[in-house]
Amino acid sequence: MKNIFFKPRIYMFLSSTDFIFFKSRAECFSNSKLHALDRYWSIYNSHHMHEEMHEIIENILNTRGEKTIKQSRLDLVRNFERSFLISTPMGRLSANIISFVSCLVLSKVN
Repeated sequence: MKNIFFKPRIYMFLSSTDFIFFKSRAECFSNSKLHALDRYWSIYNSHHMHEEMHEIIENILNTRGEKTIKQSRLDLVRNFERSFLISTPMGRLSANIISFVSCLVLSKVN
């Protein structure tokens, strides 16, 4: 059975038998174990073979409907950007009001 989530690549560092073996083993792991492997391979990703193994783990998590570390980080960045865009005009307005009020207070004190 072909899996549409695994895209064939021009270069492969894992042989087809190693790829099938690792994929079949990884599919038996629990979600918590796959998340732990996802964290591990995102930190210790020093070789192209590691990248392939990490992609296998990410694809399995995606097929199970779980979020990978990359997706979680992207969600955090998007939320931060969204909150930054929303708060920027209000932040500028409140900063201008605060500076105006503080200038008035300081001018009356002097």
